[in-house]
Amino acid sequence: MNQKRISGGLASGSIWSIVDNLAQQVLSFAVFAVLARFLAPDAFGLLTIAHLFILFTRLVVFDAIAMPIVRTAIPNDRLYSWVFTCCATVGLLLAGAMFFSAGVVSSMFRAPELKTVLQGMSLSILFFGLVRAYEARLVRNMMFRQLAIRSIFSVTIGGAIGIALAASGWGAMSLVVQQVTASGLALVLVVLQSRWLPSMVFDVALTRKYWHDIRQVGLTGVLGFANTNGDSLLVGIFLGPYATGLYNLAKRVTSSVYLVISSSMHRVALPVFSDAGMDLAALRRGYLKILGITLFCVAPLLCFQAVLATPLVVTVFGQKWLPAAPIIGALALLYLISSIVQLNDYLFFALGKNRVPVLLGIAQLTLATGLAAIFYRFGLLGMSLSFCAAYLMVFPVSQSLLSRELGLDLRMTWYALAPPLVGSLILLLGLGAYLLLMQQHFTNVIVVGGGVLVACLLYPLMVIATGWHIRAVNGSWHELSLSVIRLRWFCAR
Repeated sequence: MNQKRISGGLASGSIWSIVDNLAQQVLSFAVFAVLARFLAPDAFGLLTIAHLFILFTRLVVFDAIAMPIVRTAIPNDRLYSWVFTCCATVGLLLAGAMFFSAGVVSSMFRAPELKTVLQGMSLSILFFGLVRAYEARLVRNMMFRQLAIRSIFSVTIGGAIGIALAASGWGAMSLVVQQVTASGLALVLVVLQSRWLPSMVFDVALTRKYWHDIRQVGLTGVLGFANTNGDSLLVGIFLGPYATGLYNLAKRVTSSVYLVISSSMHRVALPVFSDAGMDLAALRRGYLKILGITLFCVAPLLCFQAVLATPLVVTVFGQKWLPAAPIIGALALLYLISSIVQLNDYLFFALGKNRVPVLLGIAQLTLATGLAAIFYRFGLLGMSLSFCAAYLMVFPVSQSLLSRELGLDLRMTWYALAPPLVGSLILLLGLGAYLLLMQQHFTNVIVVGGGVLVACLLYPLMVIATGWHIRAVNGSWHELSLSVIRLRWFCAR
């Protein structure tokens, strides 16, 4: 009976966790698209810079302090209260530091208007510190439904307030009020849902006991933050708020595909790799299968965004965001490669090669920083291409090391990935030809709608011609030859 209850809780928790993630992505993007109609790129650039400091505190500080709850078999209320005390204390100190250092930071970014934004956003740091123990408690008790409801309500209400203020001419401060309202409302809802009030627990013994774990998670958080948000930070430092706003839009458009599809496939990869153990044949099959499905879903969407970026940006966000269009094309390539590299990292961890992803991440970050420092003179597109170049330089190393570990050769990889890769290449060329024919004669809305129709027809057709199913086995040369013959026959027809 207990096992059934655990299984039911796991299934329900998984469903609500997916709902939570999907709802946040969809609602946040919808609010962002509406706000972009009222606000200039500078406003979003200012918020992006301020939000980087908040993300750093969440990933490096608050998540590290909450780690003992994850590592403890049966956490008690005293441990939850200790986590609350630590997060609340540190959150108060960091919020004060952000508020009083706002002038110095705004001078560093050469943006005087950033000072007010940073001071307003400092409240969010305090709210995130106060809510972290509650979140950990709900997660540990498999109460994902409450977290999903919290996310939906807080994002929706915060977004509605932000849109109303933006339409009234509040500028960047409308975004600040939106973020602070959402985080404050999330705190209130979680407190009401959990029906638990912490006590203040200052325990030096607990701090010493878990200090090693806290430090390790914090260091991992620093590297994770640098790899996922270092590009935005570099754009802000070198090019200022306006370019950061444009880059943020391009990143949100392209990363939405990565977050929804690739992240979901990566979660699936963990149990697949764990079940395979050290069976290299099973690992090869699982890896190629997941990689094939990931590329099958991600590649056509990123190709569509890259080719039709100009009409897509004008249609959804407005003419003032048009300079972000070429950046979308560059970041589409970046996230395509990133989806493969991240899956490789998961498999390295499964094989016990924990240092490989860390070293590759440091190398990629170092290359990106060095190239950005050189190519920022060529503007935002130059910096975006430098980030892509860093991934392109690290990717062959990652793929080569993984292929050696798994015993993969080029024939196996091509056989498994030919359908999505060939289909995406043909789609890229087809959409390019379609855009050249249509953009001079029709409105952007019609061009985008027609592009969706072309993609929905052309991509599946080419995948069927190449090999309709996602393959994960080592195909023979005879099967591979038949695949190529089918493709040539289809093109000749």
